[in-house]
Amino acid sequence: MGDTELNALDGVSLHIKPHEFVSIIGPSGSGKSTLMNMIGCLDVPTSGKYWVEGVEVSKMSDNQLADLRNKKIGFIFQQYNLLTKLSALENVELPLIYRGIPAGKREKMAMEALARVGLEDKMHHKPTELSGGQQQRVSIARALSAHPSLILADEPTGALDSKSGIEIMQMLHDLHEEGNTIVIITHDLNIAKQAERILTIRDGKITSDIDNSSDMAGAENVKGSDIGDNEHGKMAELDADLHADFGSGGDGR
Repeated sequence: MGDTELNALDGVSLHIKPHEFVSIIGPSGSGKSTLMNMIGCLDVPTSGKYWVEGVEVSKMSDNQLADLRNKKIGFIFQQYNLLTKLSALENVELPLIYRGIPAGKREKMAMEALARVGLEDKMHHKPTELSGGQQQRVSIARALSAHPSLILADEPTGALDSKSGIEIMQMLHDLHEEGNTIVIITHDLNIAKQAERILTIRDGKITSDIDNSSDMAGAENVKGSDIGDNEHGKMAELDADLHADFGSGGDGR
């Protein structure tokens, strides 16, 4: 802006291993959304390199990136991003259409994904006929339908009530136990603590990288009142918690 240059990400170096459950936490403006866009191949770095499963993607074209996202990455968004005129089944089929999968096969794959999240009886309902928790389940089914290498969740409980938030986090735990790689972007410390590895980002830099596998909390152990998008009310508290839990004397790497 003017003469001021801001590096949204500043020299970040990160390796996420297959089958990890990682949370990336930081306050608004920390750079976590930009990092999510890089990990999800929604954006490319101005310098440096990024590999997905050994393939360098930093210089790919927009079409190549779109193809990679479709085949390798499943997205779960805070606001679901479902098409309101389509049924749950049709929403889940969308990424499979872009992959060129024949109609009969993609319908079967979409039905299997919806059954996996417990919505086999809601597949012909439109998003407006579903609760927030059910819409997020459709979003998860859509992310799973193409069997991606990575599931990238951006504040997945942020728009949900406490009970639905706990159910969605439990579902992500179950997917991790089945062998999926999960990355959650959040500013909620109680959500971050449910991952086996916690990355803290601040001012565009990763300030701590903590192995939380021994203290990993299951969804059922997190107070429902602590789950959700409390951006305005909890940021000061979150800031203090980050310093207390992940301060300079911690066991970060």
